[in-house]
Amino acid sequence: MKIQVSREGNAFVYKVSDCSGVSESELKSMYFERDENGIYRRIYPASLMFDHDGQLLETNYNNYLLDKEKNIHKNDRNIIDNTIEWICSVHENNGIKWWLAGSAALYVRGIDVLPHDIDVMTYKTEIMKLKGSVENYISEPFHHVTNWVVKGFGVVYRQYRIDYAFEPEEWVDGNGYLDFGPYAQSHLEKIKWNDHTIFVPPLELHIKSNFDRGRIEIVNKIKAAI
Repeated sequence: MKIQVSREGNAFVYKVSDCSGVSESELKSMYFERDENGIYRRIYPASLMFDHDGQLLETNYNNYLLDKEKNIHKNDRNIIDNTIEWICSVHENNGIKWWLAGSAALYVRGIDVLPHDIDVMTYKTEIMKLKGSVENYISEPFHHVTNWVVKGFGVVYRQYRIDYAFEPEEWVDGNGYLDFGPYAQSHLEKIKWNDHTIFVPPLELHIKSNFDRGRIEIVNKIKAAI
């Protein structure tokens, strides 16, 4: 699979130029939709947090797709460790406020899970610091979001996919506290990982989100660690 990135007005459009080996359901799971000409596209909204280099977005996204196709990340703890190490160093060196959610937060606690991607939670106050720190590795543009669980989103690819989410919406915890919700954000715990200090949610907040997704094995590992 390959994509081309173009600019339409203030929006970035990701067009699939080669979808060999990828099913329609897989494309839809990646939020690509077929247009009237039969081309799969994904449009990122005009509400960008800052300007992006379209050619760099295209290069980084295709690097991600190529590595994904080769399964180079599968069960590779060295790549996971190197990526988290890079995140910690970049954020520390640039004074960026952040915390870790999702399975990566379990991983740094020593629980036996391998994250599909690394979920970094941060704040709108950090937008320009992030631009100067990670812009060479951005694969999906950083943009403001409405009517979703967070107020902003962007993706960095550097050996591993890193999802950046900005500030959870207040209603996220409406049906119970989650590891990426406002309650988690206000009750963060410090842990030590490879000489770095990382903020993570309380361990019990991971139970509901994993249970809701049917990840019972992970739920049992969390309960055993509490």
